[in-house]
Amino acid sequence: MDGGAIFGHISSWIYLGLAVYLVVVIAIGLYFSRGIKDCDDHVVGGRDISFVYLVGSTAATWLCAGAILGAAGYAYMFGFQGTLYDPWAPALTLFLSGLFFVYRMRQAGYTSIVDFYDSRYGKKMSILFMIIQIIGTMSWLAGQMVAAGVIVQVTTGFSFTTSIFIGTAAIIFITYSGGLKALSRLDTMNTVLIIVALVILFPAVIRGIGGWDFFVNNAKVWDKLPPFSMWPVSDARGFLYYVGLFGWISYIAAWLGVGLGDLSCAILMQRALAAKTERTASAGFVTAGFLYLAIALIPVMIGIAAFTYGFRITSPVDNEHVLIWAAEHFMPDWFGVLFVVMIAGAILSTAGDSVLINSTLIGHNLYRYFRPQASSVDTLKAVRIAIPATAIICMIIAIAFPSLYKLIVFAGCIGLPTVVPAFVAGLFWKKANLKGAVA
Repeated sequence: MDGGAIFGHISSWIYLGLAVYLVVVIAIGLYFSRGIKDCDDHVVGGRDISFVYLVGSTAATWLCAGAILGAAGYAYMFGFQGTLYDPWAPALTLFLSGLFFVYRMRQAGYTSIVDFYDSRYGKKMSILFMIIQIIGTMSWLAGQMVAAGVIVQVTTGFSFTTSIFIGTAAIIFITYSGGLKALSRLDTMNTVLIIVALVILFPAVIRGIGGWDFFVNNAKVWDKLPPFSMWPVSDARGFLYYVGLFGWISYIAAWLGVGLGDLSCAILMQRALAAKTERTASAGFVTAGFLYLAIALIPVMIGIAAFTYGFRITSPVDNEHVLIWAAEHFMPDWFGVLFVVMIAGAILSTAGDSVLINSTLIGHNLYRYFRPQASSVDTLKAVRIAIPATAIICMIIAIAFPSLYKLIVFAGCIGLPTVVPAFVAGLFWKKANLKGAVA
């Protein structure tokens, strides 16, 4: 089972580290399950999420496998241009949300963002939004499950499918038992793990390739683009080799597809709705944006450093292994355990958040569409039934379509041309109506 695995020689220690981590996850879920009496307790944490946990949970939601593994791989290949989709555009989402949107959403006291569409436009628009969000969230969740399979398979030799099975079981447990309050604590713990691991890894990588000055002066990437350029290049390389007007359109789309496309993201808005106050929601999102960008740029820089050093992948589809290689090559064995647990934690946080919001849309909103008189206890039962169903469906998608970064980007981009205009207009334009929103 360990043959060819990067950390195969310490796989027993990695299994132990993951086992300890799973015990902590179970303990958190069981502890917070005691306070869950109705649907609001489960899906918005009783609206009692403090600033610290809001920042940690919001940052962890975005610090997913795409930001840590996928962005490192795309930076290895395309430099900063390849990472506009993630982490730059998602950071823009958090800034804009914190400055203009989450205060109003929290003030309204909704249980989910679907309640906004329902109250502003009616049932037809809320159902349309649910369908789009469920498709996008399932794609996002499948991306996290792919990452779970990749990280365990590459580092220990454990099979891809078995790794996804185990990860799915953990996701179902923490989400089912503890709801958003448990997830917010788990998210914050995982954010700390990510910061510790990356802050240890980054200086070791830079020292290993010859120091900061050498890195800055000699940096290069696989596709021969300027490694630190965020603007289209004036020559034939353009933006990711798209030139002229089409190049600029592609560049703008890279920023706005996710940057604006996730403004109405149900996962993020759920955090705002769970915040203690409106000010907590606004300040928490802006702070999380800065924290997310600072953390997520570390894998980006490591990806560029790996190519500069001379590490070469056998195929472009293997670019998601770049960060794993850096951890194995530049760090001692003990770091391998921390690294794998850190990645597993990042995946579990984002995946758990995705399962919870999809289950909320199904159990709280869709269920009440058919049973308007359902009590909060009834909707809690419906949410909990939807949790394992959602996770299992996404597990099947992950096994069938194992392309990590594309799943993440698709999930973010689906919102911009569909529901975001109606969201923005509904908040800021009194004349917005159902016909315009559906159109």
